[in-house]
Amino acid sequence: MCGYCYEGIMLHIVETGERYDRHQFCYLEETDDLKTEINQLQNPNEPETLIDLAFCRLYDHYLTQGFDIGLFDTLQSRFGEKAVAAYLARRQACPSQIFRNELSQISILSNESCWNQFITNNKEAIYASALELLNFYYDWWLLGINKELITQAPGNEEIRQATDDQWNKFKAFYPAVFFAFSFILRHHKDAEIIQRIALTHTNEEPDDWTKESWLQRKAMLACIQQTGFSFIVDNLKQVRYELIYYVLLKTEISPDELSSLREAILNGEKDSPLYGSVDREHVVDLMDNIAA
Repeated sequence: MCGYCYEGIMLHIVETGERYDRHQFCYLEETDDLKTEINQLQNPNEPETLIDLAFCRLYDHYLTQGFDIGLFDTLQSRFGEKAVAAYLARRQACPSQIFRNELSQISILSNESCWNQFITNNKEAIYASALELLNFYYDWWLLGINKELITQAPGNEEIRQATDDQWNKFKAFYPAVFFAFSFILRHHKDAEIIQRIALTHTNEEPDDWTKESWLQRKAMLACIQQTGFSFIVDNLKQVRYELIYYVLLKTEISPDELSSLREAILNGEKDSPLYGSVDREHVVDLMDNIAA
C-alpha cells in the first residue's frame, strides 16, 4: 500500500474514530492519549518504525507539556529496553551535532533534571541547530537538492525515486527532524520554515508511514492557528486537498471563513495537480456537513 493510501486511511480514522489493528501508526501520530495508545500496541516492534513514531510523540509531549517520566517508562516498558537502546544508537546518524549527542543519551529523556538542563541551558544552540536541520530537510528531501535518485518503470510510465541509501538516511535522522520541528513550533511558531514545509511537496511518493505528510499536516495546522484559513485561500494552488480536509477535521472554522474557503475551492482548478487520496468533491462535502 502506498503512502497516499495510508494518508487516506489516517484521515478516515481521524474523521470517524474507527480502529483498525493493522494501522497502529495512525493512532501514534494522532492520539491525544499517548500512554494508552502505546500500551495498546499489539506488536510494538513490528514494524520497527513504530518506535520512531512513539519517540517523536514523546519529544513533542516534553516540549509542549513538560517532562513526563510516566510517558518514558510506558514507552520503554512496552517496546523493551533493547529496542530503546537500539533506537537511541540510531540517533548517531543525525547530521546535527547537538541532536546527535544529546538525543542519543537515555538520561536526557528519563531524568527530569537532565531534560530541563538540556532545554534551558541550550535554547539558543538548539534553536540554531533546529533551523539548520529543518532547512537541510527542506532543501534535500522536499526540494530534492543533492538527493540521489534512480529511474524506475513499473509500468509504461517512468518515475524517479530516492535510492535505498537515501531512504535509509531519511529514516535515520527523521526523529531528530521531528524534534527540531516540534522545538521551532513550540518556541518560534511564526518561523518561515513552518510555512515552507506546509506548502511544499516532494515530487515522489511519500514514505509508507506518511512521515513527510505528518510534518506537513502539523505545519499546516500551525499556520491555520496563526493566521486563520486565509492562509489556505491565499496559497490554494500549493495546498493538497488532504491538508484542507485534515485541518477542517482538527480545528474550528467560522462561518465567514468557511464560506470564503468554499468559494475559493469551487472557483479554483477542479483537478488539483497535487496527487493524493482526496478530491475537491470530498472537501466540499465536508464543508457542507460542517455548515449544516
